[in-house]
Amino acid sequence: MIRRRVDIVGGGLAGLLAAIELARQNVEVAVWEAAGEFGGRARTRNVDGFLFNRGPHALYCQGALKRELDRLGIRYSGGRSLTGPRKAMAGGKLHDLPTAFGSIMKTSLLGIREKFDYALVVKSVMDGAVGVGSFADWLDAGRLTPMVRATVEAVARLSSYVNAPDTVSANALLDQIRLASGGTMYLDGGWITLVNGLVETARDMGVTLRERAAVKEVGYADERLEIAFGDGERRFTDAVILAVGPREAAMLVPEILALQDEAREACAARANTLDLGLSRMPQGASDFALGIDTPYYLSVHSGSAKLAPQGGALVHIARYLKIDEEPSANAVEELEAVADLVMPGWRELEVTRQKLRGMVVSNALPRFDRPRADVKVPGAAGLFVAGDWVGSEGMIADAAAASAIKAAQEAARWLFR
Repeated sequence: MIRRRVDIVGGGLAGLLAAIELARQNVEVAVWEAAGEFGGRARTRNVDGFLFNRGPHALYCQGALKRELDRLGIRYSGGRSLTGPRKAMAGGKLHDLPTAFGSIMKTSLLGIREKFDYALVVKSVMDGAVGVGSFADWLDAGRLTPMVRATVEAVARLSSYVNAPDTVSANALLDQIRLASGGTMYLDGGWITLVNGLVETARDMGVTLRERAAVKEVGYADERLEIAFGDGERRFTDAVILAVGPREAAMLVPEILALQDEAREACAARANTLDLGLSRMPQGASDFALGIDTPYYLSVHSGSAKLAPQGGALVHIARYLKIDEEPSANAVEELEAVADLVMPGWRELEVTRQKLRGMVVSNALPRFDRPRADVKVPGAAGLFVAGDWVGSEGMIADAAAASAIKAAQEAARWLFR
């Protein structure tokens, strides 16, 4: 029996997951990664014992990524809960963040009538609410007060990293809020532990893994798929999975109109982030705060996972950017001001930091007016895509994981049709 071959361009989570899924079906697989290491946005840097992910990362306990990691036997550890009370930021002040019924009734963020209205919205979402059109359309139908609406929007941003209520699908975002309510994990050692586990598993299964292997173009020659590398090498293959972003995919296969459309229509979710490595948490500081009237977030994941030296703290601060919003000239100062409000005294305790301006969190959010790309590329036999911009399931890393497995399965069907 001739063993079929699949080449995967991109060695992030999607590319590695797709490779393992195909190797389990006795397919010859090679993964080509242009960077010097695998992982993509799941890479982690160790600076003075502080483990910096590329901004705040959390694993959704009921999401597709955790499901597939567990199915494939990839090991990881971490914690699920933060240690202190959660705060809301509004009007330059801190309030109790309304989460459960008790905190909703106690918070100073909402008036008496607003507390009951907000509780009804939360119940509606958890009971499976659906919407037609954008998330903003769904909010409009509720006729909410400005503060209740802002609070719901803040929870949606927290759940999805999306700050685009007029563009994102209501149903996709409602599903994401429900998913996030099932809890998150913060990973010991950072997300590089997932990457290392996937790389080790892939190698054990015979997958060829190559770093610093830039693919220049994917095309057809003599009715076969052909990969051209940056160093001039060429390689024939039976199928290709592009586990890269939509713009990179379009550049790799410029003659495929469907990929050009995806690159043109993709609306990326982005954020400014500031990660602070502190020698310790300031006295009386909160370890979580969510902006209500401003799109900010602060969380201390080192309280739940091993991400900092003994006694130290790793603090994540982010601003969720609107579509096409450029980071301001004082983006870092804005994030520092959030830290001043939530944990005064932090400046004297800073050991190191990481700044990321305009970081891409997700290559394409699920829009209300068009579906995300399918894993099978129209008009391109044997060509498939995977990533956070592909497929109908999940958002962020969950979308990458779900589409990776589906792309691998569709590629296998193509090979053995």
